[in-house]
Amino acid sequence: MDNGCRLAWMIDLGNEQVFIYRADGSITVVNSFSQKLSGEEVLVGFEMEFTHKS
Repeated sequence: MDNGCRLAWMIDLGNEQVFIYRADGSITVVNSFSQKLSGEEVLVGFEMEFTHKS
């Protein structure tokens, strides 16, 4: 974030968690891969969905 990044996702595959870091300093923790991640205002229209392999 110090280098100008406006949105970052840290994805923990083992625990199915995503840490979302924003330029304003806010952090959101998503505790499930059941919802899509959004590019928010940084990547408008971008979504990432997790799929499970059986």
